[in-house]
Amino acid sequence: MRSRISRPPLWRQYFVMGAMFAGLAVISLRVIQIQTVEQSHLQSQGDARYLREIAVLPERGKILDRNGQVLAVSTPVESLWADPKLFCTSKDQWKPLNELLSLRSRDLSATCERREKASFMYIKRRLPPALAQKVLDLNIPGVEIQREYRRYYPGGPVSAHLVGFTDVDDEGQEGLERGFQNALSGSQGRKRVLKDLAGNYVESVESIKQVQHGDDLQISIDQRVQSLASSYLEKTIKKHNAAGGSVVVLAVPSGEIISMVNSPQFNPNDRKTLKKGVFRNRAVTDTVEPGSTTKPFTVAMALESGEIGVNTIVDTSPGYYRVGGHTIHDVHDYGEISVFDVIVHSSNIGSAKIAMAFPFKKLFDTLKEVGFGARAADLPGEISGLLVERSRPIEHATVSYGYGFSATPLQIAKAYTTLATDGELLPVTLEAKPKGFRAKGKKIFTADTAKQIRLMLEQVATPEGTARKARIPRYRVGGKTGTTHKLVDGNYKNKRYVSLFAGMAPISDPKFVMVVTVDDPRGKLYYGGDVAAPVFSDLMQDLMRLYNVPPDGIEETQITGITDKRDPA
Repeated sequence: MRSRISRPPLWRQYFVMGAMFAGLAVISLRVIQIQTVEQSHLQSQGDARYLREIAVLPERGKILDRNGQVLAVSTPVESLWADPKLFCTSKDQWKPLNELLSLRSRDLSATCERREKASFMYIKRRLPPALAQKVLDLNIPGVEIQREYRRYYPGGPVSAHLVGFTDVDDEGQEGLERGFQNALSGSQGRKRVLKDLAGNYVESVESIKQVQHGDDLQISIDQRVQSLASSYLEKTIKKHNAAGGSVVVLAVPSGEIISMVNSPQFNPNDRKTLKKGVFRNRAVTDTVEPGSTTKPFTVAMALESGEIGVNTIVDTSPGYYRVGGHTIHDVHDYGEISVFDVIVHSSNIGSAKIAMAFPFKKLFDTLKEVGFGARAADLPGEISGLLVERSRPIEHATVSYGYGFSATPLQIAKAYTTLATDGELLPVTLEAKPKGFRAKGKKIFTADTAKQIRLMLEQVATPEGTARKARIPRYRVGGKTGTTHKLVDGNYKNKRYVSLFAGMAPISDPKFVMVVTVDDPRGKLYYGGDVAAPVFSDLMQDLMRLYNVPPDGIEETQITGITDKRDPA
């Protein structure tokens, strides 16, 4: 007897099939809902997990000298950062990170505590790309890298006071870096990138904002001259145990600043040397009393009047002169000398008597017209110095030979462009000009007056004058020495001086004006002719060679009115 196999009821089959179709319908409806209604929401959630917007930092523009030599440049580096919510909960993975970067866990923990509610924290900045990649290969949660730039100064200390430096965020802090911050820095961009499951960037999806890299800045400085000027200045400061100094060189007739160096120096590539007060550009931030370098302008004022000529006799006997209860002294009793010899021998009495033959306002206006009391070029940190009208007779006298007002080395150099040209005050600039450019100056003196003053300055740089150490072979040079008492807290200090020399070459057709100041020389020599003039001689000789200036020292210059006495001012 065969057993009968029972079949399940048809209703069960229909139920199972209905349940399957119902399930498929639900799934289909859910898929449709996801693809339509919830698509944007889910897409944004996915993007939040795997897409990120990051900053694209601009590359800072280079600073170049007139010949294209790099003075400041940015090199790419990597900075490590992390999401605190991921990184700070993975302390068990910090050990290899600490070993690679020489970090301490307690320092990282302290940073985590400070940034626990933030979404960003730096781990270490400005790492070499290869080292940053080794850290990424550790796959520590939340750790990522960001491209940044580190500023480098190939010339080191030589142009540091002028160029300045940037901070860790590549923001200009001093000098041209600060003054041209907006142009050099550019503007930040942003882009969206795709991350993998490990949190690494695998693909750049789109640019949100285009990065704008900084503009390059080319200036008139010649780095070759900078290096030479710095070397000669440092050598002189060491020789005379001085506190510091400056050298400024201007090109004629373009008005370009060819060199501007200062001492003491600092190295912008070494943050340890960035001490307060060391990095200011003393050629435009510090003032001195110009001393005897002022006398050519006093004499030029008198010559312009037509009432006094180069051969007019001035009585300087007996070597001192009483003015309003005060006494003015010369180094020697020069007796009766010509106006020409007043400059050659640097006579304070002669200068005072010439000035006091005219109203003080006439002298004041002359000094103001040649640029004293106003900034010379509007450089970063530049000051205007001090020039005020005086009322007392002794002030009238002392201002004529450079006491009672103050100026920066750059102001003195600018004033001397009136003597190096046909009497025009040249606009001074750091902008590199094309070869053969002639600046449009302001007429201050007649060409004849300027020429006569140049001949006086030339005689100063002879064995009969105070600046015989300023001479160079085969070229006619001229200038004026200055030796002023150093002001400390508003008082003149005994046996403390500032040595100056302001000059030009070649005298027949000046191409360069140079001012050298040496602060507080403590050796046996302190006169401008002994301390500052040799720096002028060494550097001007190099300038003649570098710029292929033809010699002009073959013909003898006929000059009269010279005596044997000389003043070491």
